[in-house]
Amino acid sequence: MRSKYCLWLIMGWLCFYTFNTATTVLAADPDKDVALIYMTSNKQPNDDIQALQHILQAYTFVDTVAIEDVHPQMLQHYQRVVVINTYSSAMPAKALNALNQFQGPALLIGNNALQLAPFAKWQEKQVVELRAIGEEGLVSPIQWKSVQPTANTRIIESASTINQSYPFIIQQHNWSFIGAFINEGALQYEWPAIIGELLQLPKPSTHAAFIVLTDINMKTNVQKLEEVVAAFADRDIPIALEVTPIMMDEKIDYLQDNKKLVSYLQQLQKEGYAFILSASNSMEQSLHYLALRKIYPTISVGDSALFTSIIQRENKQLYMSQINQRIIYPFTAGTIAHTTTNPFYPVKQQIDLLLKVPGSVIGIQYPAYSDASYVQELADYLNRHPQIELINFRQTKQQVKSGNIAIVQHENGKQTVHLSFTNFQRLKILFDERPFEVMLWALVLIVSLFVTLFFINTLRLRITLRKRLFEERKSNG
Repeated sequence: MRSKYCLWLIMGWLCFYTFNTATTVLAADPDKDVALIYMTSNKQPNDDIQALQHILQAYTFVDTVAIEDVHPQMLQHYQRVVVINTYSSAMPAKALNALNQFQGPALLIGNNALQLAPFAKWQEKQVVELRAIGEEGLVSPIQWKSVQPTANTRIIESASTINQSYPFIIQQHNWSFIGAFINEGALQYEWPAIIGELLQLPKPSTHAAFIVLTDINMKTNVQKLEEVVAAFADRDIPIALEVTPIMMDEKIDYLQDNKKLVSYLQQLQKEGYAFILSASNSMEQSLHYLALRKIYPTISVGDSALFTSIIQRENKQLYMSQINQRIIYPFTAGTIAHTTTNPFYPVKQQIDLLLKVPGSVIGIQYPAYSDASYVQELADYLNRHPQIELINFRQTKQQVKSGNIAIVQHENGKQTVHLSFTNFQRLKILFDERPFEVMLWALVLIVSLFVTLFFINTLRLRITLRKRLFEERKSNG
């Protein structure tokens, strides 16, 4: 009787363990939303895969996985799957089995679609020369092997040659198909919304935006800069100021050569404006230069190990991203043109495109030499789009650290600044910036020292002589 009781106890424990284990395996991990599976000839992610990763990361959490590493148990942890194939080859059997079993929203981009069970009855057709995807013309024609889907599919978008169209974006049950990922021209602004809808991803409703006053250096017209800053302040629009303290050209120009500008920037620092460092020489040297003049940049233009936040120019990024624990803020909307007619128009066109991209960031450059009257047009545009939310960099968490400087920007607007320069280091920095001036002052100091010593020595001799004369008179009666 006792052995029978033990047997039932063991069987119950095994059932509970099996059920609990099965539940753990089959339940999708909420932190593992999308598996981005790639198939490339060298088994390494290429530019298109990285672009897809950035698109998906604007919506949710993404893991990028080589197709060789895919198996059924792994995909059970994900709610959605994206497969991108950049060359024609047989899929690994384990991966093919896992994908055929997947029941969530799934998307295949590129080659090898007919290997999957949902597309097995489709037919491959002739190779055609595509010139447009939907209404968007291609920068240059591409060669593409067309497909003929079955009747139970939904054609979302077609691609076209000169005189014929072909199904290009197709949906069938939980799977969708995109013929090729052509990330160029206006299409790069179309893909995020298309892919988000195909995967049933929740769409971000806002766009973060930031405005930077650029091209501030020794040659900046201080009066014009004051007018631009005042125009933004009057409209409660937060801005940051990009400063280049040392300009390397035919000769080296230092910010201190424009004393009025340095004084004004110091005033803006006290008033709580954010500063961005742009360096044409050593980033550390430029940082030290500003910090010693009580101007504390918390973001850099271009890659720098000293800063945890970076602004990038001239890239195809549409979103804020994080690389090696550094936040990347891309300039995405261009710059206010230096023209007499419609200077805001190119920026407006670019922002209109960015507003099509769910969750994209809008980074605007406003040159310090531009007229302050353009601020009103920019402000009116921003007010018409409440989904644009402006970033105040003085209310974000930033950190800058070198061997001699530690700057921490807190989210409440306060800054913690610690400088640890020795007197010798300060003298060396000053010598590097103004060697002739330092040498001149050193010469003046040396001459002054000799004059002082000469005066002291002369005074000592006169006192000694007077004392001796007094002693002689006293001894002679």
